[in-house]
Amino acid sequence: MNNPLESLNPDQLRAVSSRAKHLLVLAGAGSGTTFVITRRIFHLVGSGAAAPEQILAITFTRNAAREMSRRLAAFAGEFSTGEYAAGKTTGRGFPKISRVTVRTFHSLCYLILRRHWRRLFDQPFHVVTETLPSGKPARIGGKTLKTKSELLLDAVKILFSEADFRIEFKRYLWNYMIQAEETDRFGAGFDTRPQNFATLAGERVRSYAERDIANWLYEHGIPYLYDKPAYWGKPIFRTDFYLPEQDAYLEVWEFSGKQQKERDAKLAKYRAKGVRLIEVERNQLLDFPMLEKRLINELPEVFPQGEASSQPGDLDTLESSESGYPEALKSFLSLAEEILDKMKNHSVNPAELAERVRQEKHARTRSFYSLFLRVYEQYQKNLSSEGAIDFNELILQTLELFRRNPDLRDRYRARWKYILVDEYQDVNTPQVELLKELVGPQNSLACVGDDWQSIYGFRGSEVSHILNFEKEFCSPEVLPLRVNYRNGGPIVDFANFSIRRCAEYRDKPSIALKRSTEPVVLYRARRLNEDGLGYVIERLRELVEDGTYGPGDILILYRRSASFRLLFEALREAGLEVRHETIHGAKGLEAPVVFLWALVGGRGGFPSIWKEGRIMRLLLPFHKLHRMDEERRIFYVALTRASERLFLITEQYNASKFLENVSGRFFNSLPGLESKPGRPDKPYPCPSCNSVLLPEYRFCPCCFQGLEEKNS
Repeated sequence: MNNPLESLNPDQLRAVSSRAKHLLVLAGAGSGTTFVITRRIFHLVGSGAAAPEQILAITFTRNAAREMSRRLAAFAGEFSTGEYAAGKTTGRGFPKISRVTVRTFHSLCYLILRRHWRRLFDQPFHVVTETLPSGKPARIGGKTLKTKSELLLDAVKILFSEADFRIEFKRYLWNYMIQAEETDRFGAGFDTRPQNFATLAGERVRSYAERDIANWLYEHGIPYLYDKPAYWGKPIFRTDFYLPEQDAYLEVWEFSGKQQKERDAKLAKYRAKGVRLIEVERNQLLDFPMLEKRLINELPEVFPQGEASSQPGDLDTLESSESGYPEALKSFLSLAEEILDKMKNHSVNPAELAERVRQEKHARTRSFYSLFLRVYEQYQKNLSSEGAIDFNELILQTLELFRRNPDLRDRYRARWKYILVDEYQDVNTPQVELLKELVGPQNSLACVGDDWQSIYGFRGSEVSHILNFEKEFCSPEVLPLRVNYRNGGPIVDFANFSIRRCAEYRDKPSIALKRSTEPVVLYRARRLNEDGLGYVIERLRELVEDGTYGPGDILILYRRSASFRLLFEALREAGLEVRHETIHGAKGLEAPVVFLWALVGGRGGFPSIWKEGRIMRLLLPFHKLHRMDEERRIFYVALTRASERLFLITEQYNASKFLENVSGRFFNSLPGLESKPGRPDKPYPCPSCNSVLLPEYRFCPCCFQGLEEKNS
């Protein structure tokens, strides 16, 4: 092959050879985005516009970066550089193409920070992630590496030594993250609450509050009887704790104002008997170290020296599966980690968030964020003391490095004069800000992306960046890649119709190269998990047994894993081994045959839109139209995984919103290849460029002869 411009279709040729300073290539499904980027890199080098070391290519995943590097290496020997365009280079092939920098956003930032850490930090750093490599502890510089969740827990432990945080934290767990049985009505008779909470002594009590007292008594070797009937009270009632060696009773008052009369009645019985009674208020248990001091004074025969507890506080018991609040604590930390990640991926400033919290009227939301912001601050301190950077902070820290050191930023601008970005529809705000730092007045930026396939909003990506590319980067050239090489005509037609129902999208042509003899099949089951299951099993057997397709040619897609469980069991019982994926997991994949399962409405259906709780909505406001648009894009991605045959499985009386007001023409069979007179049944030459065309082609993929009539 003489040069990288050979064998390109007209759209690809314009994108690869464009001399625009900034370029946005609007791709579609199956249009070959990575192909265009690699060819553009070779064109820049071969034409003399850039040396390989002046080029930076950015991808989103390590696999994508490896694939691009592999393609560059594979193509390097295919092209001759002798007298190529305006750049008269010598020699054969592109032996120095390996000098092109191919990185993910995060690995690029890691590379930069690793080289210049002294400008930001006092010591070399390591990156904190959700899990450690191979799941085994590792050490750096004598320190044991910790995961993000471990550092968050450490932050809570440190803050727990502060009484105000300890009280607020425990109150939050009790008020919002434990079972409803925590409420005690103090009836004059027996407490009917179930005994669900295990103690260190191996018995079960009715609440977290009672468990804290039971565990404290056990840890200090104080024998007790729990739930002992008091026969001297009329009517008989049960006491919380009886301490036989001290002949004392201990009552834990868990009540609201409505139960004051019941409490007074119970107290009257204790007073009438004249017994020794120690009373513990529920709120006192929120600050257990202070309560412990009072209990020591109340029991001088047990603590004659008035010694302090050997326990460091009750956070250790919070962690303990035997005595504490493991699920409540785990839930808090899980939510905190999710909020932490979203803050960094969406560039939410902690001070701005704190101001929103001050104006928030919802008590639980205020309570969570008042705790979270303190945990966040301590977590950042922990990172610093550990010499660590949160993975999601790599980009933010690089931005800080460049903004503090414009001279360093300018050095990188001078180094990488040409920047190319694949899958631009998936960028988030910090990534766009990084590109703005790298792209100076003398730099060129070329991005390839498909806003119709922007489906990672939950990770922080914002489709608005590709929709508003012209506003972000001055006067770019915008070019489409019109040809879909993957999907047959009926699939492309239905997918295009579906995506154009978005409230906000960027229109562009997307035209199938291949005809198809098979329509899109829409099966309306009476009940999804009855005849719907049977239909899928029957079709799968037919497809495999007739020899047309193997199990590896078939892909079953679903929106959420819960909707697939029954079908999975049915497939296993039927002995069918077929690939299956969530739609998000299948992005980038394709298969000759695709079944889209559970295309139904309602909860757990598709579209799958739920309104997050107030805590999440305070951080990221909920926009129903934006969420619905993303669901439509997810639907588009699912449809375009099928190269030949597509089956949609819905319910007759519970169809997905995506199927509302859809013309039946999308599900009608097109004429077969042999049904049109004069249509060839074997390869034939293009009348315009003489390229070899396959019978299933609708137009010439090389010169686009016949495309205009398809696009009209």
